[in-house]
Amino acid sequence: MIIKEAYLKNFGKFQKKRISFQPGINIVYGENESGKTTLYTFLQGVFFGISRKRGTASKTDTYTRYLPWSNPSWYEGSVLFEEEGKEFRLERNFESRSREAELYCVTDGEKMSVEEGDLEILLGGATQRIYENTAAIGQLKSRTQKGLREEVEEYLANFQTEGDFLLDPQAALGRLKEQRKEWEKAEKEALNEKEQRLEKLRYRIRYTRKEMEDLEKRLEKPEKSMENTEDEKGISNVREEERKSGEKLAAVLILLALGGTGTALLWLLDLSGWYGGLIRWCVPLLVLLAAGENFRSYLKERKKEAARSRRRQERALKEERRAGQRSTWQELLRDKETLLYNLQEELEEVENDNEQIRKARKEAGSIALAEKMLAKAAGSLQSRKGNFLKEKTWEILGELTQGKYQRGILDESFQIRLDSGDQYVGLYQVSQGTVEQVYFALRMAAAKLLCQEELPVILDETFAMYDDWRLAQALQWLHKNKRQAILFTCSRREPQMLEKLGIPWHPINL
Repeated sequence: MIIKEAYLKNFGKFQKKRISFQPGINIVYGENESGKTTLYTFLQGVFFGISRKRGTASKTDTYTRYLPWSNPSWYEGSVLFEEEGKEFRLERNFESRSREAELYCVTDGEKMSVEEGDLEILLGGATQRIYENTAAIGQLKSRTQKGLREEVEEYLANFQTEGDFLLDPQAALGRLKEQRKEWEKAEKEALNEKEQRLEKLRYRIRYTRKEMEDLEKRLEKPEKSMENTEDEKGISNVREEERKSGEKLAAVLILLALGGTGTALLWLLDLSGWYGGLIRWCVPLLVLLAAGENFRSYLKERKKEAARSRRRQERALKEERRAGQRSTWQELLRDKETLLYNLQEELEEVENDNEQIRKARKEAGSIALAEKMLAKAAGSLQSRKGNFLKEKTWEILGELTQGKYQRGILDESFQIRLDSGDQYVGLYQVSQGTVEQVYFALRMAAAKLLCQEELPVILDETFAMYDDWRLAQALQWLHKNKRQAILFTCSRREPQMLEKLGIPWHPINL
């Protein structure tokens, strides 16, 4: 990729500012506060956007620092670049609520889609994080020897664990572990739920069987034959008593009739004497007494008969209720039999229903296998990329140092040790300029590894701590190995060194 023009429509201190670039080395020169870092930030922001932080952090974030000085709501710009022989224009509105970017192929007159990944393809899959960690080195990235050394070591540590800065095996393994735990939890919950359902069904089956046994015992209990016998005897007794009662009533009527007839005859007979009178009075009296006794017996029998009638009615009603209750029990028993069958069917279904358990167990097993494969693949990937990174770093460092340092090692703690020819030395044992060279070589090697397309190298005061010899080596390496480099500087050293080396360059004055 070659950046041909940047148009800062309204960005920071610049308004409607056009800046042209050429292939090869471009020197952006300006005094302090002339806008070099503003342009550096714009070139990154137009490709990747500028996010705004929240809360108090938003007061000093990049988005706020480069708000337009005039009319802040108008916050946009564009860049014209060349890729594979075609020109493209990328326009971006930085206003936080829009985050809009539009991409056009100027050569074909075609509008492209940023949302569908056209820009990402042109950038060779590079993200802002990759670019900031490789080809773009900001101003005062690290100025002290100790700080720079720690940054190099941290950079390598991050690379080893994060690979291409998009894949973090440890984080991925952590996410897989969490997912596996979730599926294991789901399996456990499914097992518990199944066991609870089975226990409820087993309890209902046991309870239903107990109810059926109680109903069967009630239905199988023999009828009281004594009651039936007593009923039959009662009916016979009633009939006999009714017969006797009728006879007694008839006897009363006969006695009364006879007594009346006899009394009449006695009064008609001429019975003289006292015994005659006694007979006339005693006979009727005896007849009345006999009739009264029979009538009293008759009433007593009628009363007994009424009581027995009530008992018969009660027994009949009881028998009717018993027959109805038996019918109800039989119906309940049939219902319980149906319920028991359904419960047993449901129990069998639940016992055989292991779909959720199998699914959770399968997912957990698959994730566990994925964890192993990812760990193995990540180790292999890190090893291959790590080896490539180290070899490329030593290669570039060898060119930058004219062969003085062209080999080194990286120990288990990610500490860099350079091969000086007779011994390995740590970064703390070498000069600041050498540490700067190691850092630069490391970034350029990472850019070669991580960026599918070669992006312009953007360096903001990167060589400020280089001596003339190191500066010359760095500029020669850029001229030889990079299609485009944009160097921001407030010094005349870089232009003078380029002139001295005979390397063509394009000046840009701010």
